[in-house]
This record gives sequence, structure tokens and C-alpha cells, in this order.
Amino acid sequence: MPTVSFQLLQTPRILLDGQQILLPFKKAEALLYCLAIKKTISREQAANLLWDADDSQVAKKNLRHTLYTIKKTFDLELIVSPKKYLLTLNPELTYDIDYDRFMQNHDFSLCDGELMQGFGLKNADAFENWLDMERTEFREYYLHQLYDRMIQTSGKDVSETESLFAKYVKNDPLDERVYQLMMECYQKNGLYYKGIKVYQNISKLLNSELRIAPCAELAQLHRELLSAWIESSTEEEEQPTVHVIGRREEMQYLMKSYRSFLLGTPTAIFVLGDNGVGKTYLVNHFFDSIGEDSCIVLKTICFQEEREFILQPWNTIILQLDQYIRDHNITVPANYIDHISTLFPLFGDRAPTAQVPEDVMISYNYRTTRNSVLKLFSLVGEETPIILFFDNIQFMDNLSLELLSLIIRERSPNIMCISTCLDVQPPKLHKQLNALLREKFAGQLLLKPFTEQAVTDIIADRLGPDALNEQIIRHIYQDSEGNGFFLDVLLSYLTNDSPASGRLPSNPQDILLARLEGLSTESRQLLDTISVCPESITLDIVEYIFNRDTLEIIELTDDLKQRSLILEKASDGQIRFQFRHAKMQDFVHSQLSPSKRRLLHARVANYYEQAPGLIHNNSWYQRVIYHYEQAGNSAKVLQYKILSLADYSRFNYELYPVLQLQKDSTLKAPKQLTKYFDELTAELIRLYNYQPNVLDFEEMETWLYLVIGKYCISQGQYKKGLDAIHRSLIHTKYLEAHPQTYISCLRQLTFYGIQIWDTGLMCENIEKSMQIAKENRLGIDYATECRLYGLYLSMCGRYEESREQLNQAISRFESTSLDGQNYVLNLAACYNYLGEVERKQQNFDSSLEYYGHALEICGDRKYPQHPTFYSNQARALLAMGRKKQAEDRFFTANKLYDASNILVGRGINKSYCALLYAADGNFNDSRRLLAEAEKHAQMIASPMSLGILERVKAILLKNHPEEFEKVVAENFEDCCANAEKYMGRLPGAYELYLPLELSGP
Repeated sequence: MPTVSFQLLQTPRILLDGQQILLPFKKAEALLYCLAIKKTISREQAANLLWDADDSQVAKKNLRHTLYTIKKTFDLELIVSPKKYLLTLNPELTYDIDYDRFMQNHDFSLCDGELMQGFGLKNADAFENWLDMERTEFREYYLHQLYDRMIQTSGKDVSETESLFAKYVKNDPLDERVYQLMMECYQKNGLYYKGIKVYQNISKLLNSELRIAPCAELAQLHRELLSAWIESSTEEEEQPTVHVIGRREEMQYLMKSYRSFLLGTPTAIFVLGDNGVGKTYLVNHFFDSIGEDSCIVLKTICFQEEREFILQPWNTIILQLDQYIRDHNITVPANYIDHISTLFPLFGDRAPTAQVPEDVMISYNYRTTRNSVLKLFSLVGEETPIILFFDNIQFMDNLSLELLSLIIRERSPNIMCISTCLDVQPPKLHKQLNALLREKFAGQLLLKPFTEQAVTDIIADRLGPDALNEQIIRHIYQDSEGNGFFLDVLLSYLTNDSPASGRLPSNPQDILLARLEGLSTESRQLLDTISVCPESITLDIVEYIFNRDTLEIIELTDDLKQRSLILEKASDGQIRFQFRHAKMQDFVHSQLSPSKRRLLHARVANYYEQAPGLIHNNSWYQRVIYHYEQAGNSAKVLQYKILSLADYSRFNYELYPVLQLQKDSTLKAPKQLTKYFDELTAELIRLYNYQPNVLDFEEMETWLYLVIGKYCISQGQYKKGLDAIHRSLIHTKYLEAHPQTYISCLRQLTFYGIQIWDTGLMCENIEKSMQIAKENRLGIDYATECRLYGLYLSMCGRYEESREQLNQAISRFESTSLDGQNYVLNLAACYNYLGEVERKQQNFDSSLEYYGHALEICGDRKYPQHPTFYSNQARALLAMGRKKQAEDRFFTANKLYDASNILVGRGINKSYCALLYAADGNFNDSRRLLAEAEKHAQMIASPMSLGILERVKAILLKNHPEEFEKVVAENFEDCCANAEKYMGRLPGAYELYLPLELSGP
């Protein structure tokens, strides 16, 4: 009896007595795979799965043909019908189905978790949906079985658990449960370091993928592994002599690290956390716990006001070290003192020298001095270990930061570095800190807000166990959010108010209000103004809103700074103010009356609207929209949402956009753009119905539908796009008063004509646009229409006229004085079109000169590289037989297409890439690119794109039938006929006769 084998848990195959059977088409395979999994299926289900796009009669006919093909291919009755309407595998045959074996025995060696890897059907959505569902169910079952087996083996067989763990994370690398099982397995077996490595892997993965930390259970287990790993070297158990409520684990971490340091391990720790979370408090208690007899503790604080003072934190450290050297009569080589005193004049007995030069970073003396500082610490550390403590290194100057990094990287066993820092750092510090953590030169201790239980314990310690009831404690926790600073403020108030007197606050937020009661009316008004800007507020905005002169404002801000309510900083040449704590800002903002809040937000929005010199980028739009939303001005919100989208679309959905470099590079579109269009349209209609006088609705509707049309036409959604443009064109009165907008609407119809090769539509709209531009003296728009008219003439095969028109456009662009550089891509496009004129006439050498000029114009890194230039250049090179150069240009263009929204020419380029990959024997990438080419060519519906795609298909079928017959539905002759249908009447379409063999080096 023959044996039929189904391999479904890998790339699917069917074998008959060990020999692979190749079926003539994939839907026959799909039917067999479906039966191998489901065992029985009705004829109707099979027809609906595989031919859902056809009517029932055609589907049934196709099913009968498929059953006949399977029978003929296998030469046996593989599929039978126990009942007329059912299909099943013949029970009289022997089957070996790996899917069944896995479901019965859970043999994980059979698969890696994916069902029917890489298999799919074109034009069979129902089957694809069914397969996706089966894959999902199998994957979940597979992972469930893996997890259950891990639970069974964890702690018994480390090797098997590791194997199961590897299989699981290959399929689901973010499931923290299996990392916990693996870490617990290592913990039970004393393999602490391996468990720590597992934690480091998941921590790194979660950070890179989701920007989050591992869950609390994993973090706790990690701490246990670290403790056990350190304790495994000694039986002593180090306990802190000073107990810090709510920070027991953190203190243990510091103590273990300290003990490890005393045992000779180089140690550096960054204590990270939010403002007020208690970083400095914790470290100071750590120093109280260890005492200062067994080591030298050198401390410094980095102040924001001293950030521009070079090496100021180190100056404090060096002075302390110098005093220690004097007190203990330590001999320091004279050359050390000479070198160090050049940067730290008060060190040693040398007279003060000149001030540190501003260009010290490039000074040879700096490097010599830096090395002497490193040697000095090593010298003193050999006598007594040194602990360096830097508080608030987010305010450290760059040179001090570099020196700290070098000290840590030296990995001296005699120096321990502890630094506190905000959990969100400035870019340079973030880069340095991440490098040290990544390269394992340092560790980090992230302080989180106190838990509710910790807050309860702290209150009991400060006020007594029965001072407050549970409700008040809960309110204190919620209001402080576990932040040590706010908790201390609340408890200080309660202590001063004497809780024993019974005067407990009814609302803990009254404590925050009490901090504001001493403010003058002017200071409170200024604080209210600052509170309306979420991040920070510039001095310019304060001056615009606050009716005071600059000196008065500065005096008021000094008062607020002295009360530790706000910070002042300078960035981008502007003075900015922000709250020290977001909690206080939220509180002040919440205390504003609704009318005052709306007024202040409206004033800020007004400032952004009228302030000269502000770049209207995404950040600007978002600020204006935010403040108008807070002001309750829905009309202005809608206006700026539409204008923001118009700016975005102008840069992203035009083939050759007008560039404004600083402006456009940061614009971002909302997610789910089409849904966003619908929301804006609905809001526009609502405002028109209820507040018809708040906006120029003709203007807003014109712009909104222009944006919708521009996006939809660029993405091949022609019906919706054309409907939108025609809606814009209804507003003739507005358009006549705004000719540039009028031209922009007509230009979208021109672009539609370009994409579908409708030269009549192109001509009509180009000529109309040229007339409008001429009448209104719009020189740049007229030049742009000249360029498009040149393209139109080229598409009609009128090459001499096209060349003349394009040269006229070039002259106009080059003679433009007003923002001429902003139209650089339009100028480059003219040369690209001149190259097309020559290429279509097969003057390939001449075409390369024009393409080269187009690329040269965009060669400045400020301007975006355009994929169509590379692709057209590659087409000319390939026609000349310069295959290697063409390949380089095609692949460059492909990367640029993938990084952009441009569809024009994408299908052509990907077709050629598929052809080149196949010529090099890379059939997987060839098939992938061919599928992408088909998708984009169909979207854009350009006859040139479709024609080249069909010609490439024909070549692939001719040269590599075994690789492409299954993915190309048509045969060679049909593809050739289709290419002729699409390109036969297009002028200059020499690629219709693209050779079957690629030639040239």
C-alpha cells in the first residue's frame, strides 16, 4: 500500500513513497493541505475557500478540474467522497502527516512553530484568511505546549529547558513568563550568571522594541540572582546599618555593590529617577550606613547654573582629594602636580595659573593633565579605596562628563563611582550613559516612586503609627504619587500643623496650595501663565502675554526660582521657564478658572500665529492646535489641522515638491490618514451647520478636498481623489481670488493624466493652468506648467517641441530670484524629462548626460534624492548593456522608493529589480520584487508600468519556468500579448522588445 507523506510543519511538501510530488498548480496543493489538516471538507467549502472570487458554477467547475488533476498526478484515488457532498483523504491509503504526529506526541523536533511556512495563494482571500487562522491557532497551541513542558522540566533538566526556551522565544520573544521560568530554572540550579544574562537579554529587547522595562516579577528575580551571585563567593550577609523605609531593596543593591567593590571588583553605578524621587536621599543614607573609615568619599553637586563652567564638578573633587593628600602626607610626583594644576589651579602648592582656555578640548595640555588625574586617583586609591559621588550629572559640563567616563572605563578596582541623574537625560549624557551601560562598564539603579505600603510606613515613622487614618493615607499617596519630594512637603505640613491637635487636612492638595499662598499677586499671575505651556514657556511668550517690562518679569521669575517652583534654562538662543515638578504645574493649571485658562491658552496660540520668524513645522502646528483646543476654539483647531495636513501633503504627495528644508523635514502625518480625512470632513460639516460665520468655509473646504484628492490620486485611489478635486473646483469664486490654489487643484488632474497616460486630460489642465499663471504673473507656477507641458509633448512623441518647452522651463527656474532654491527638484525634473526625451529615442549616451545633471543638482545632501532619476538612468544603462551599473542604480532607486510615498515609476523599477535578481539566481528576492511590482503597477494603472511588468514576466517565464510558473498566472504568450496591449501604442516604448537575455558586464 503506498504511503503519502504531508510535511506541513515546515515549507510544505507532499511525498508519495518518499518521492516529492509536484502538482501543476498551487490550488491543487492547497486543497490537499486543507484536507490533511481538516480531514473532511464539503465540496462547497472547498470551492468557496479556493475560488471565492468566482461565481458558484465556475468555482465548482474549477474544483472538479482540480480533483481530476490530483488523481492524474498521483495516479491513484487520493481524495474520495464518502458522501456526494463531502471530500476526504482515501482511508485505504497510509498517511504520514507531521501535523498529526505533533498534535499526538508533542514532538518539538518536528517544527519551529509555523504552519505551512511560506505557502500562500494569489487571488484567494478566503483561503488566505483560513490559513492565517490555522497558523494562529497552531502557533498558540505550540507555544502553550512549550510552556507546559518548560514548567515540567524547569529545575530538573537545564539542557532541555534551555532548548524549549530557545524555541519559545524564537516565536514569541516578548513573553516575560518564559524568561521568568528560565531564570528560575537557573536559580534553582545555582547558575546565577546565566539567569542574569537572560534578564539582560529581555531587558534590552523590551527597551529596543517597546521602550519599557521588564515587569516587577522579573526585576525582583533579577535582584535575587544578583544577590545570590555575589553571596555565592562568601557566606557573610551584608545588611545596611541604616534602614531607609521603602528603599530596602535599593539599599541592599548599593550595599552588595559596595561589598563587591571592597572585594576588588571595579564598580560604577548610575542612580536614575524622576525629580524628587529621592536619589540623593538614598545615596546619602548609603554613605551613613557604610561610614567613611574604610574608604575615601569625595562628593560634589552639579548645578545647572554652573553647567558652562568647565570642569567645575571635578574642581570640587580635586580640592577634596588635595586636602586628603595633605592630611595624610601622601607623596605625589611633581610632574603630576604640574600637569593637574594647569586645569585645577588650587591643587598642590603651585601658584594659580591662567584661566582654563575655551578651546581646552583640542589642547595637548588637556590630554596630558587628564592622564595625570587618572594616575593620581590610582595612586591614592592604592592606599585607600575611593568613592566618587556626583549628584545631578544631567547638569555636568561635557568635559567633566568625558573625564568621568574615562575614570569608569579605566575599571580601577580601587575607585567606585556613584552618580545620580534624571531618568530622562540630555542627548550627549544619554549617549555616554547608554554606552557605559551597554558595554557593562556601569550598572544602573532606577528609583521608582514609593509604593502605597511604603508611604504608609513612612507616615507611621514620621508621625506615629496611629496619626492618620487609612483614607487620609490613601489620599496622601494618590496626591504625592509616591514622589519623595511631595511626600516630604505633605508630611512637613502635617508635622508643623500637629496632627495630634486633630487638624488633619481634608484635601492633601491644600498643601500644594499652601506653597503658593506666600506669592505676590504678580508672581502668582506669572506662575499661572507659565502653567499653560506643557513643556516650557519662552521669555518672548511671557512678554507677549504678561503686561510687564522685561526687568519686572525677570525679577518675578527670580522670586519663583528662589521658591523652587520653576527652573530657568537657555536653549536655541531663547530663555525658557518650566516648573520644577510636573505635579505642581498640573496643580497650578487645574486651579485656573475656566475663563482664565481659555484666555491664556488663546493668547499663547495668538503669539504663535503672529510671531515673525517661527518655522511652521509640525511642532508649530501641534502647539497652535493644542492651545486652541484648550481655549475651546474648535474653528481654529479645524483650520490648523487642515493647513497642517496641506503642508504635509505638499511635501509628501507631490512627485517633485517645492522644498522648504527646515519646515518640511519635521512634518508628520496623522496615523490612518483616510480616517483622519473623514473626521475633518465631518467636523467641517458640523461647524458649517452650527457656526456658519466662524470660518471661511469655502477656503477650508477647498483646501481639505485638495489634500484628500492629492493623497488619493498619488496612491492610485482615483475615484475618491477625482471626486475630492471636483469638490474643490466647485468654489470658483474662492479659486479665482486665489489663483495658486486654483492651479494646484488643476495640477492634480494633470498628475492623474500622467499616471494613466491620458494626454488629452493633461493638455486641457496644463493649458488652463498656464493661462491662470500668466494672467496673475505667477512665474514659478508658469515654469512648473512649462515643465509639465514638456512632459506631455514627450508622452505624445513630439520630442523636438518637448525639448524646447523643457529648456524654456529650465530658463525660467534658473532666472527666478525669489526662493529659487526651493524649486530645485522641479529644475532637476526638467533635466530628467530631457533625459527621457533622449532615452525614448534610444539616444542613450545623451540621456545619461541629462540624468547625471538631474542627480548632480540634487547631490547636495540638503535635497532629497529622487528614485525616478536613478531608475530612468538605470533603464538607459541596461539598454546599453552596462548591466552592473544598471543594477546598482536600480537597487539604489528601490531603497529610495521603499523610503518614500512615491508610486510613480515604482512598479517599473521593481520589475527590473526582479529581472536582475533572477539573472543572478536569487529567485526568492526576484519573486518578492515581482509581487511588489505587480501590486504597485496595478495601483497606479500606468500602461507603461503594466507593460514593462508583463514583458518582465514573459522573460522570467521563458528563462526560469520552474521558478516562476507557480507565481505567474499567465503563460509566456499571454504575457507578451499583454505587454503589446499596454505599450504597443505608447511613443518611445522600446522596452516592449526588451531582450530575453540580459547582456553586458
